[in-house]
Amino acid sequence: MIDDDFSEEALHATAANVLQCLTMLIEEAESLNLPRTMVALRKAIRACQAEQTRPMPRLRPRRHVVLH
Repeated sequence: MIDDDFSEEALHATAANVLQCLTMLIEEAESLNLPRTMVALRKAIRACQAEQTRPMPRLRPRRHVVLH
C-alpha cells in the first residue's frame, strides 16, 4: 500500500529502514536459537525486496468525497 503523502525517495528510504530492522531481528533470532522466527523473517525480507524491485505506480491525485 502506498501513501500519497510520501515522495518516492522517502518511500525508498523507509523500505531500506524496514529491511535493516528485519535483518537485525534475524540476527537476534539466530542468537536466541529461534529457527521458525528466522524463517518467517527471511520470508518477510524476500517479500520486501521483491516489493522494492517493482516499479512505482503512477500516483493519482487525491479526490475528496463529501458525504451529506
